[in-house]
Amino acid sequence: MGLAAELALFRQPKVILAALAIIFVPSLYVLIYVSSVWDPYGNLRQLRAALVNEDVPVLYAGREINLGAEVTATLEKEKPFGFVRYATPALARQAVRDGEVFFALTIPADFSRSALGGTQPAPINLVVSEGGNYTAAIFSKRFGLELAHTVNEKIARERWAALVGGEAGQSDAVTLRSGLQSLQAGGKQVAAGAARVHAGDARLRDGLVRAQAGGKKLAQAAGTLSDGANRLTAGMKQVETAVTSIRTSLPEDAKLGELADGSRFLAQGAAQLKEGLGQLEAGVPQLEAGAAELRTGAAKVPFFGEKLAAGTDRLRDGIGVFSDGISRAAKGSVQLNDGMIRLDSAVQPLSAGLSRLNVGLTTLSAKLPPTDQLDLFDHSMAQLSDGSVSLSAGVDQLAAGATQLETGSRELVAGADRLAAGLDEAATRFDAGFGHATAALLAAPVVVNVDESIAPVTNNGQAFAPYFSALSLWIGAVMMSFVFYLRRLPESQRSAAAPVKWFAKAAPLLVMGGLQAGVLVGVLKLLLAFNFSHPWSVLLAAMLGSVCFVSILLCLMSILGDAGRLLAVILLILQLASSGGIYPIELSPEFYQKVHGYLPFTHLVHLFRATMFDAFDGRWGHAAGALGGFAVTAVILSMLFARWKYVPNESYGPAVEF
Repeated sequence: MGLAAELALFRQPKVILAALAIIFVPSLYVLIYVSSVWDPYGNLRQLRAALVNEDVPVLYAGREINLGAEVTATLEKEKPFGFVRYATPALARQAVRDGEVFFALTIPADFSRSALGGTQPAPINLVVSEGGNYTAAIFSKRFGLELAHTVNEKIARERWAALVGGEAGQSDAVTLRSGLQSLQAGGKQVAAGAARVHAGDARLRDGLVRAQAGGKKLAQAAGTLSDGANRLTAGMKQVETAVTSIRTSLPEDAKLGELADGSRFLAQGAAQLKEGLGQLEAGVPQLEAGAAELRTGAAKVPFFGEKLAAGTDRLRDGIGVFSDGISRAAKGSVQLNDGMIRLDSAVQPLSAGLSRLNVGLTTLSAKLPPTDQLDLFDHSMAQLSDGSVSLSAGVDQLAAGATQLETGSRELVAGADRLAAGLDEAATRFDAGFGHATAALLAAPVVVNVDESIAPVTNNGQAFAPYFSALSLWIGAVMMSFVFYLRRLPESQRSAAAPVKWFAKAAPLLVMGGLQAGVLVGVLKLLLAFNFSHPWSVLLAAMLGSVCFVSILLCLMSILGDAGRLLAVILLILQLASSGGIYPIELSPEFYQKVHGYLPFTHLVHLFRATMFDAFDGRWGHAAGALGGFAVTAVILSMLFARWKYVPNESYGPAVEF
């Protein structure tokens, strides 16, 4: 039920418009404030500055030099700031006091003489107004240091031009005089050393000629070695193939053992055969005698004796044949035995030799290098050959370089002689031009002096106090609208005149605004130890600003109602961005520069700076008049166009609830 009641409020167009305004006000604040400080450093050319050049040209090393004119011409060409020429330092200083420019840069009459001489500092005088705008004063001091550095570099080039007759870079002169004396002696040593280098170059060239011939021979020998390595590799591969083939063809050791044993057994069998045949041959006569006795005995056998005798004859003939065969066999066994003895005597060493051959071939095969190593050896020898060719070519290049080196060393001898002569001349010029200069001033003769700080400010907090004080008073006026109904009057005031109505509503608000101003100044003075240049003027300025702001807020609220409070917030955002309270307004975009002078914030910040720091030469009348004009205008508009709302006297009360 409660939520429904709250949501029902949004059926009213006024509530919807108010909600939309609340939604977009933060984004509007970001848009306005961020865009106002978008690129202040990119707009430094719009920051006005006074420029005075009183430098008098000097004649230096036969040339007229006017550093002041060169510096001013460079500044006007590059335009780091909006420089405006002034005739005298007094006019430029007064322009800073009046707020016409943010700082003044003065180049004194003896600037060129002091800067080039190196016997005394060459100042660039800077006049700033910290109270006028603290940020602009910081910019000007930083710019002064950068300018001094740039001018010192230029002076160093001018000084070296006078010393050596040409352009040169900056150098620290702390030990320049003694360094030049050392360089004189060193130049002569360089000349002598260059002569020795030239002689050594000639010997080097001769040695390289001999090395060139040796390199060619080395390349030829390396080629021959590579070819031999190629053939050796091929032969080793063939040996490995042959060894493998022989090992494959040879019988195994077991077979060779069987061969030796068989030969031995065969020889023994032949000897036994010979012995047996000899015994048979010795038994043949006994056999023949037995056959004869058998024939004699067979003849005596009755009836069959003749047949048996005839048979014994045939037996005797067979025995004869057998005897002849045995004789021949005995002779053959003798020859067989002799042959087997000779064969066995040959087979036994052959078998042992083949076994040893097999072992040797196995060892040889293991000792032979692998094929990949042979290929690597062949490839390495080919690389050696190629490298020797490259070495020969490199030696040729070295020989050519040695010739060029000899030519260069000849030129070095001539240059060293010229260097020695030039150093003598430079030392003479240095003693004549800078003999009495100090090292520090030779290194950095130009310094920036803050000749005067108009309306000085102690710190960053004091510098921004005018801006935040104005902001605080505006917020104080807005806070009143949360406590009091600025549009309501009691019913008894309905018939009163417009000035009476305004005064009845404004009087307590103006009193509270005055009290706000007094408390604010008291906090700055007592708690923050702010040392005002014109304390009572600061109090009056705060009261005038508070009266102006309360009048404006009352005008907006009495005419527009609560929409006036929203307009007051938007106006606050616009004034924060356009018052120039932190950055000079010249560094903001063009829109904010145009509205700058039409906002009460701008004039109250100016009024505070004039009274707190004595900025703008203490002149604050114009700013006070502008604030008074804003206040009077707001009062008149309130009296003419206020739309008061009347409530019963008994219902009239504050807006705040406790």
